[in-house]
Amino acid sequence: MPSRRRLLAGVGVGAVGITGSESVLDDGLRTSIGIASAAESAEVDWPMARYDAAGTGFNPDASGPKGEPRIAWEGTFDRTGGFGMGPPILADGTVYASTEELVAFDATTGDVRFSYGDAHRFSSPAHVPSSIYRTDTLAVAAPGEIVGLNAGGGLKLFGRRVGDERWKSPVGESGFDFFGPTEAPPPVTVDGTVYSVVPETSDVVALEADSGRERWRRTVEYSDIASEALRRPAVRDGTVFVTAWPHQLRAFDAETGDEEWRDELDEQMVLAPTATDGAVVVLTRSGVTTYEADGSDVRWKRDLEGNATEGAAAVADGTVFVADSNQSLHALDLETGDEEWSVSFATPTTPVVADGVVYVTNGAEIIAFDAETGDELFAYESEWTFSPPAVGDGVLYAVDGDRLLALEGSA
Repeated sequence: MPSRRRLLAGVGVGAVGITGSESVLDDGLRTSIGIASAAESAEVDWPMARYDAAGTGFNPDASGPKGEPRIAWEGTFDRTGGFGMGPPILADGTVYASTEELVAFDATTGDVRFSYGDAHRFSSPAHVPSSIYRTDTLAVAAPGEIVGLNAGGGLKLFGRRVGDERWKSPVGESGFDFFGPTEAPPPVTVDGTVYSVVPETSDVVALEADSGRERWRRTVEYSDIASEALRRPAVRDGTVFVTAWPHQLRAFDAETGDEEWRDELDEQMVLAPTATDGAVVVLTRSGVTTYEADGSDVRWKRDLEGNATEGAAAVADGTVFVADSNQSLHALDLETGDEEWSVSFATPTTPVVADGVVYVTNGAEIIAFDAETGDELFAYESEWTFSPPAVGDGVLYAVDGDRLLALEGSA
C-alpha cells in the first residue's frame, strides 16, 4: 500500500527561477525535496493514451502479466466522481492517473508524489520532453483549451502551488452538445509538438509543447448535433489523421496543417483513427475501414455487424485488434482484413498490446488474450469499472474506481 499524499515541503523562494509568469524548476531541486525520479526502476514508458501518437496501443518493449496477476501496489485518490476515468500514462518512473484529480504516483512503490487541482477538467495527459525546462511537460485537454502542466509537479510554497501550470492555449467557445458532456479526447505529442482536438469545438490544433504557441489550427466540418464530435487524432510519418462524427476522415500535413486528403465513410459513428506504417485504420459503428495512408485507396473494409459507439483499434505486428461492441473481439490481418481469430466479447473497449498479450477492459474486468491465438490467459475482476490500461516493465496499470492498481504476474 502506498503512503498517503506527500505534499512538497516548503523551500525558499530563491530556489525557484521565475521567467515572466512561468516557473522554471530543475531536476536537482525535485531530488532535494523528496520527489526524485524512479526511472531506474521503471525503464519502460507508456507516455500517452494508446501508447503513441499513432494510437497503435502497442509498445514492443513493454510487458505485463501473462498469468493470474496479483496487486503489486495500489494507490488511492482523495477525490473521485462521475467524470470518467482516462487511461493512466507512465513516464520517467511516474504513473499519472486521474479521476477527479490528476495524481502522480511512484511507479515502483505507489507512493503519491504530488497532485494537480481541478483535474476533473482534464483529459488523460500526454508526456512530452521539454527543451527549455529541466522537467518535462504534460499536455492535457480541458473545456475549450489545451493546458501544459509541469510534469514534476511544481512547488508548494506557503500553501500555494508554484510552477505547476506552464501555459494555456488556445481558448475555444464551448458549443451545445445534444448528447451531454463527454470525456475530452487526449492530446498526442510528436517531436516537441502537441496535436489535439480543442474540446467542445470543431478545431484541431498543433501547439509548441514548451510554450503552447499555436502553430496551426484547422476547423473540421461535421454534423451540428454534437459539439464533441472530433476524436483523438492519430499522427504518423508527417500526417495528422482526424475523424469527425458522423462520416468524416481528414488528413493534414503535420508541419503546416495543409489538408492532404479527405473522405466521407458510408457508415455513421466514425471513431478515433489508428495510424500504421502505410495505412490508417478507422473503426466505425458496424465495422472497420482501412485506407492507404496517402488516401489513394481503401485497402480493405470489413462489416463486423457491430454496434460500436466508442473505442478504437490497436495494431501490433501486422494485426488489427478491435471489439465490435456487439459480440466479439477480433484479430484481423492488417494487409488483407482477413480474420485471424475472434472471441466472445460484447463490451466497447480499446485494446492495448504488449509482449504477445492483448489486454482489454470489460467493465469490472481486465481480460488478457494471447495475441497469436486468442486464447484467454486470465480475467482479473474488481468491484469497480476499469479504465483502459497502460503497460510497463512487467506491470499493468489501470484506474479502478477510487484507486490506481499496479498488477504484476504471480510469482
